[in-house]
Amino acid sequence: MLSPYRVVDFTDEQGLLCGQILADLGADVVRVEPPGGSSARRVGPYLDDEPGTERSLHWWAYSRNTRSVVLDIEAASDRDALLRLIAGADFLVESARPGRMAELGLGYEELSRANPGLIYVSITPFGQTGPKADWLGPDLIAMAAGGHAFLTGEADRPPLRVSVPQAHAHAGSDAAVGALVAHFARRKTGRGQQVDVSHQQSVTLATMFRSLDTPLEEAPARRISGGVFIAGNWIPGRYALRDGSVVLGPAWLPSTGHFMKRLLDWAQERGLCDDPSLLEEDWSSYAMRMLAKQVNAEDFAPVDAILTKLFAGLDKAEIMEAVVSRRLLMAPVLSVGEIIDGEQFAARQFPVTLEQPGLDHGVRYPGPVAKFSKTPIRYHRPPPRLDEHRAELLAEADRSPASASPAPDPALAAAAPLEGVKVLDLFWILAGPGATRTLADYGATVVHVESKKHLDTLRAIPPYRFNNPHPEGAGGFQSVNANKLGLALDIHDERGRAIVMDLVQWADVVTESFAPGVMAPLGLDYASLSAVKSDLIMISSCLMGQTGPWKNFTGFGNLAAAVTGFQGHAGWPEGLPSGPHGAYTDFISARYNAAAILAALEHRERTGEGQYIDQSQAEAALHFLAPAFLDYTVNGRVREQMGNRDGEKCPHGIYPCTGKDRWIAIAVEDDHQWRALCAAMERPDLEGHREAGETLDAEIAKWTEGQGGAELESLLQARGVPAHRVLDTPDLYACPQLQHRGHYIDVACEIYQSTTVESSRLHLSESPAKVPEQALSSGRDNRYVLETILGYDPERIAALAEAWVLI
Repeated sequence: MLSPYRVVDFTDEQGLLCGQILADLGADVVRVEPPGGSSARRVGPYLDDEPGTERSLHWWAYSRNTRSVVLDIEAASDRDALLRLIAGADFLVESARPGRMAELGLGYEELSRANPGLIYVSITPFGQTGPKADWLGPDLIAMAAGGHAFLTGEADRPPLRVSVPQAHAHAGSDAAVGALVAHFARRKTGRGQQVDVSHQQSVTLATMFRSLDTPLEEAPARRISGGVFIAGNWIPGRYALRDGSVVLGPAWLPSTGHFMKRLLDWAQERGLCDDPSLLEEDWSSYAMRMLAKQVNAEDFAPVDAILTKLFAGLDKAEIMEAVVSRRLLMAPVLSVGEIIDGEQFAARQFPVTLEQPGLDHGVRYPGPVAKFSKTPIRYHRPPPRLDEHRAELLAEADRSPASASPAPDPALAAAAPLEGVKVLDLFWILAGPGATRTLADYGATVVHVESKKHLDTLRAIPPYRFNNPHPEGAGGFQSVNANKLGLALDIHDERGRAIVMDLVQWADVVTESFAPGVMAPLGLDYASLSAVKSDLIMISSCLMGQTGPWKNFTGFGNLAAAVTGFQGHAGWPEGLPSGPHGAYTDFISARYNAAAILAALEHRERTGEGQYIDQSQAEAALHFLAPAFLDYTVNGRVREQMGNRDGEKCPHGIYPCTGKDRWIAIAVEDDHQWRALCAAMERPDLEGHREAGETLDAEIAKWTEGQGGAELESLLQARGVPAHRVLDTPDLYACPQLQHRGHYIDVACEIYQSTTVESSRLHLSESPAKVPEQALSSGRDNRYVLETILGYDPERIAALAEAWVLI
């Protein structure tokens, strides 16, 4: 899809995934490495646990399909080759500290004079400007600053990170989407621009919109694991199996209550549920009735006892069989190895084997993030050896950027990047709508379809405006659907489906995230829709993909996180796996869905060809765990539940500060930073004890626990030590860096005077995101969509409303 384009990539471990995504989508990505190799080559795990330039599995994980050349960006001798490479590039990606590239004469302003169409992507811990722009921010620091660490883990333990670095992946995937959005702007204007992505701001998506707690006046979210609190009532969501654990989805919401009924029916079949009142309970209203204090934890206790007995007699294989055959809302907690070797990935041929230079056997990698029907992702290069492609790159004739032609249309110079793109959005909840929100932010006309008959789950979970559980005040729903048109429609009604078919003929893209098999009986599958519009792009996003023995495994991102190994990568060594906060794989798929749609649109722009995209959350999520994936396929090891320890950085942890549940993250990367920390602590006696483990952690905790987090983070950052308070949800709203980046936007609201949504996480220098103005109430734009877009007359619209089709 991106085969005409070249990317020159200067990133290190802070930004490698951006180039990896563009390479997988077909771009020619050239990694420019410094003498001695990228610092990412010195990040573990390693082949056979032996460090070496060609042995880093982190480098392998994010470098396939790319080429490598060593050029010293500070040396005059390499200057001509470097500038020649950049002059022929369509994209440049870098992750240096803000201002460093400009100091070297390689900043956007200078390079764009020679290559006006260059899209220049900058990925940094806190962004290019603002009060924290120069702060150090390795993974632990970014996860703390972005709010996810505070929400992950057990209530009586320190906050946790995911032990496989995640912040770079959130930012790198955002950056790839930003690069493609800027590319569509370039198609109209002929000009490139700078794309500014912040690790901290990207990570905030993984709070599942709890960063909105303070502006919405919602009660601040707590750190909990293994269940949820509803109006102070504890509802367990994790149970012991014979051979591990099972995680439950929220089967007591308007859209999910039928799942609890199925689960209790199963318990009854096994002789464990003989109370007819539980089988007849209205589980779809249970959470709302609990909020209204009509039921409480004591009422749920019999269900908890039944489920404890049920699961104690089952193993993980039996759970998965029941999940698929009975369509239950739960998942066994699997390791990375179990999902890699499982029947679902085998059936979909997800792992891809590449021959690895220096090894006498192939290596299994995570496969494509999505299946494209016309332009499948192909892995044609293993990760490059250092400077492997020097000769061929330096021998190339001068290249003109592919983006230099054709000449742009002057009439489009002021248009938004995606203006003219039309999207029929049947996505729901988070993983899909988060992607189409990005398209809407940058000019696409997105018609989002929902129905009160099947309430979107995001309308039924906090944070809420004024802590009031009203569907119109749900902050998550409003954030992922900002800037869209809203159409309330019953697509199960024949007249509703006729409206969908009219919108299909209008649309360029159709999105859907129903369970596999739902669309075909309605006549809304790709085969049916492409017969109506041959160049249509359609994407289907679900947990496990459209095919395979587990295709009927439905639910939310917390369940996909359970089966893909994330649960075990967030936990303490001596305890149960905590798992990352929230519907974690939803946050990942939102980025990959957006990138997939944009790449398919780019392909259609050049060829006129539409296609079908099958996107599996589980498969996309494994790219965020790619080093652990390779640790298993290469070293045969599953390394989980490390707490906040790190394989290279030491000390590396989260330590107490003054105040209740107040913490600071500290991540020392090298000896210089270690000496600076010892000096700040006034403990020169510790300098020779950097590897002292728990003993050292205890000494640091003694020092931090009597001090304020704000003062500590400023002190340590000023001394060059990566540190940041672990921000809770009120702290996120107060964070001057997020405020500087305009992260919070107030919008008008139909039933409340105003509400607040999150902004785009992308900062494009020439194409700012559209600022949302009004919350999306159910059916808000029915008349506009039907009358203005489809040309229906008022009488026809009135008849549809009277027939309860527009609901």
